[in-house]
Amino acid sequence: MLRSKLAPVAVMMLLSVGFVLFPQDAANAAKFCAQLRGSTAQGQPDCSFSTLGACRARVRHLGGGHCYKLTH
Repeated sequence: MLRSKLAPVAVMMLLSVGFVLFPQDAANAAKFCAQLRGSTAQGQPDCSFSTLGACRARVRHLGGGHCYKLTH
């Protein structure tokens, strides 16, 4: 009886420890930038994409260009 009550508590504690020791990357998510074809070197790239796929879809929709990962 006691074991069946402690099992869910132990599982939740292990999961909580896992999130503390191995945090998700939401706080520093990668940003991707789109540089559209025909833009000048002085034009500002659009760095509002959180995934490479979203960036590529937008570039394809707007007629071409390239995407790259924003680095600091």
